Amino acid sequence: MDLIKEILFMNEDEADLEADKVLRLSPFFYHRTGGEVSLGSSLTAKFSTLGASSYLDSPEEYVEKAAEINPIIDSEFSHLVSAAKGILGFIFDREVVELKGAARMGFHIFDSRANGEEAEWHIDMPFENGGIPWEEPPTEPLSVFSFTVPLRLPRGVGGLDFKEADGAERYLPYTVGNLYLSDGLFPHRIANPIQIKEGEHRVTLQGHGVFSSVSDRAFVYF
Repeated sequence: MDLIKEILFMNEDEADLEADKVLRLSPFFYHRTGGEVSLGSSLTAKFSTLGASSYLDSPEEYVEKAAEINPIIDSEFSHLVSAAKGILGFIFDREVVELKGAARMGFHIFDSRANGEEAEWHIDMPFENGGIPWEEPPTEPLSVFSFTVPLRLPRGVGGLDFKEADGAERYLPYTVGNLYLSDGLFPHRIANPIQIKEGEHRVTLQGHGVFSSVSDRAFVYF
């Protein structure tokens, strides 16, 4: 079985419109640099998110930030979130719902500030954030998933580095508008194989999910 599934989600023109909307909301970006997070303009950040993030925010801050940003996601991207839940529900053959009190699906935004930076190899473990308000207990052992939809890539180039079970490194080039789905429980990292020029952006929709142990539902969050 493939580690990562690639599913057609939207066309390039549709994705481009969504990317434009994300970038227009830059006053609401959280700028990420080291252990510091700021809201608004930042010249030193390595990248930004539109949305609270379970793997970047402390448990103490996570729910507060989610409450702050969720209304903006709901207002501007409700159709995109609904479409993502719909395709995930079709794939998993179960209802996919947002986790109440947690962050909505969100966005990563990279620009030329990321040049010269190399992403760290990691395994997705956002479920370990103690600030996530589990509505229903997850399955044990955990059954989880992560997904990415590239909405804009600099000159159409970008992807994911990942390691196979035997340790072999692979590069998966992204196609704008496709949804990339996995359990996230293998080493991987963001791949920016080219320099991002001034004015270019890499914008991706991001989310994570868990399966409930008490109902036939999956919960999505960021």
